[in-house]
Amino acid sequence: MPTIQQQEVSRRKLKAPLVVGKDVLELLSSAMYIDPLTIYREYIQNATDAIDEASLAGFYKAMRPNIEVSLDPVHRLAKIRDNGIGIPANAFERTSIAIGGSKKRGSTARGFRGVGRLAGLGYCQTVVMRSKAKGDAQVSELHWDCKQLKGLLRDSREISLGDIISEIVTVQTFPTEEQCSHFFEVELRDLIRVRNDALLNETIVMHYLGQVGPVPFSRHFSFGTRIQQFLGEFNAGMTYNILLNGQPVFRPHSNSCEVRQGVHAKFTELEMFQIPAVSDGIGAVGWILHSEYLGAIPEKAGIKGLRLRAGNIQIGDSRLFDPIFPEPRFNAWAVGECHVLSPRLIPNGRRDDLEQNTHYANLINNLLPRAKAVTRACREYSANRARQKEGQKSATVNGGLNWMKTKEFFTKNGMSKLSREHRKSLKAILRRRATTYTDVISSLIPPPAKTNGNP
Repeated sequence: MPTIQQQEVSRRKLKAPLVVGKDVLELLSSAMYIDPLTIYREYIQNATDAIDEASLAGFYKAMRPNIEVSLDPVHRLAKIRDNGIGIPANAFERTSIAIGGSKKRGSTARGFRGVGRLAGLGYCQTVVMRSKAKGDAQVSELHWDCKQLKGLLRDSREISLGDIISEIVTVQTFPTEEQCSHFFEVELRDLIRVRNDALLNETIVMHYLGQVGPVPFSRHFSFGTRIQQFLGEFNAGMTYNILLNGQPVFRPHSNSCEVRQGVHAKFTELEMFQIPAVSDGIGAVGWILHSEYLGAIPEKAGIKGLRLRAGNIQIGDSRLFDPIFPEPRFNAWAVGECHVLSPRLIPNGRRDDLEQNTHYANLINNLLPRAKAVTRACREYSANRARQKEGQKSATVNGGLNWMKTKEFFTKNGMSKLSREHRKSLKAILRRRATTYTDVISSLIPPPAKTNGNP
């Protein structure tokens, strides 16, 4: 039997041609983005990176950076457009069809895997990408035929990834009178219908972007300015002007939140914190809003839970940090965010969590005490309310029983004395219902008997 050294000597370089199958496109489109709404997150993420590049190049001296999202339910059309750096004509085709070949890796950009532009392939019939860089005389446009793609993916023949792209992608250029000299736009045509037609439902998309996108707090949110100033000290929390059908998108936070019908929890205190990195420096920063913790915050509020953000774009959802709470349900009572700063805290491919490593473990270990503190506050406030409620019941019962001893009570009810049975029954009802004695007095005390027509 050959030794290990002999086996190593006998090894050779791979000679067989590499085959990249067509199913890679499915894995990188619909299989990667399970929640359809995440396609908006991916395109907005790319738009913010493009704006950052344009800002560094000094493009915004005479204009304001913008990201515009347009929804047209009648024609089943959505557009995401930014006035960022744009893609030069001589690099447009190569950049648009590159898969997993982003030049952003190793930079401070939010997207760096080179697959986000494929997000819409699984949710519409056609994806159109068009762009113009400063100095270009023409607009470059590329079409992905998603309907044909789905047919080829179902085909039993072995077709390479390159052959698939050659079949479904077409490119053209055309002159334009665009006022903006640099932009990038994604157009999603014939969007499929998902639950509640979410991809073209303005209310749903606005709600989603307000939670996930890097948008500012409303000016009516009293703590917003302090939060932004704190995050700004660490170059975190950068916000962008995002318009949905012409309306600006804001974060959903306000000074109070309705935890159930008619019951509002008012935020009274802002706690800000820093998390040290594994070696040195600051790995993450965050904030928590405190209230009287009146109960779980409903999903529709858009603010429940301690949440995670990178590049001021949300990672995962409101339940991401459930496991770090002694009782996971109490995360739904909390409102707060953790913004990662360390380049070693890296969002995973789906952007539903961070990559698991020592730095992520350090982040969780530092968040555990805060989760415990919120849990403790929830329990204490809940216990105090229970004691107060019991005290109010006792006060009601004692007040009722004391009044029943007065002359006024007996005179009103035409009685000289309340029987032991009535007294016992009334006390039980008062305790059970926490109501006033007058609400049940008539059911306990029968009217006086009439004698010879006289009371």
